[in-house]
Amino acid sequence: MLLRNELQTALQDLEVACLEVADGHDGAAGILADDDPLAPALRELAGARRAAAERLGDCIRQLDDLPAEPDADLETARDLAARVMAALSPDQHRTVAAERAAAEGHLVTLAEAALGQHELADDARRLVEKIRTDAATAQQRLADA
Repeated sequence: MLLRNELQTALQDLEVACLEVADGHDGAAGILADDDPLAPALRELAGARRAAAERLGDCIRQLDDLPAEPDADLETARDLAARVMAALSPDQHRTVAAERAAAEGHLVTLAEAALGQHELADDARRLVEKIRTDAATAQQRLADA
């Protein structure tokens, strides 16, 4: 059993969440109509979240730990739930945008938890601050979509 300290756990949680949010954004983009302008925006956000997860993985390796992978079964269940909610919604665009805004809000929360770790190195702190800022901006953009 691998024991992680609070900093490693916080970075792991944020890294996994970035990957989950990226997958969720891609899945949500696939739900939307082909002409919905939200779809390409979600795909762009997905790429940014994957890049952030990769950089977090590097930070985690510097702490002598290994990056984690999202739970595939949980992601499948979330994707199915999102598809059902969107299919039943009279305004699919707004439902998807609100759900993805909430996912970005979750990233903000996890980034703030990681920033609360005093042992966070300066380069990792800058990365986590960027993730927090980007997620907050995306959350607002999606909420307004």
